[in-house]
Amino acid sequence: MNETPNGPEQVPPAAPNDPAWGPTNPNNPPPGSAPPGQYPPPGYTQSAGLSTNVAATLAYITFIPAVIFLVIDPYKRDSYIRFHAWQCISLTLVDVAGGLVFGFMGSIGLMVRSLLGLVLFVFWLIAIIQASKGVRYHVPLVGDLAETLAAKV
Repeated sequence: MNETPNGPEQVPPAAPNDPAWGPTNPNNPPPGSAPPGQYPPPGYTQSAGLSTNVAATLAYITFIPAVIFLVIDPYKRDSYIRFHAWQCISLTLVDVAGGLVFGFMGSIGLMVRSLLGLVLFVFWLIAIIQASKGVRYHVPLVGDLAETLAAKV
């Protein structure tokens, strides 16, 4: 190394593609490439759509995405997404029916309606979390109906 007034001369490191670093390691493929020996399964095509878990989770935002996922390809062909869409629609119908039934009962009806709304909200949150994890969570009473409706294509 050459000596400078401030100490030994600093040499910048070589770039990874510099032959001075030696041959490239075949066990470390370049960034963005598939790992060796791992290929997509047969019939797999890359799509720009939502993943199954994301679509199932979004189905719970309101009943509107749930209806959209029941109508639009490729989501309407996925039984997991259909299940969560139907479960969201069923929860919405129970909420509306509860509001209509208990809305005309005065203060006791208001308390029952508030309790029903709280219970439905908790089940809604649990269903969203489970859908995002890929779990087919059945809300009591409504989940079996959603499973039956999702089985119909």
